[in-house]
Amino acid sequence: MTALMFSCNQPANKEVKEANENLTEAKSELKDAEANEREAAKEIEKAEWDSFKNETDSSIATMKIDLQKLETRIEKSGKKDKQKLKADYEKAKTNMEVLKERLAKKNVEFENDIKTFDKNVSEKNKSFKREFRHDMDEFKKLFKDLFKNNVK
Repeated sequence: MTALMFSCNQPANKEVKEANENLTEAKSELKDAEANEREAAKEIEKAEWDSFKNETDSSIATMKIDLQKLETRIEKSGKKDKQKLKADYEKAKTNMEVLKERLAKKNVEFENDIKTFDKNVSEKNKSFKREFRHDMDEFKKLFKDLFKNNVK
């Protein structure tokens, strides 16, 4: 009778063993898929950051050229306007430097964050990019107005 019970339990044990192996394999595949998804999201975030950084670097370079043009025009202006124009120029130059420093600081932070990438990194970067673009747009408007008003 024991032999009969043992032979009846053998297929059930085999099925349990196969189910456990399948479960282990499925867990491993899920872990690999999650790692692949994380790596893909990390690469997308890095590409988006690089694009943002290139865009803002280009804008800052353009503003720097415009500042140089304004400086040249200030030098050609009369004594009466020169002091005010220089003060406006220095303020604009300082604001641009602040933007550059913020971007450089965030770039270092991004390089550190991307090493331990998670969804929080993505959210922080979206927030920073939105705020920085807003600040850049505001600065561009003020700078354009400064340039227009001072080169008449």
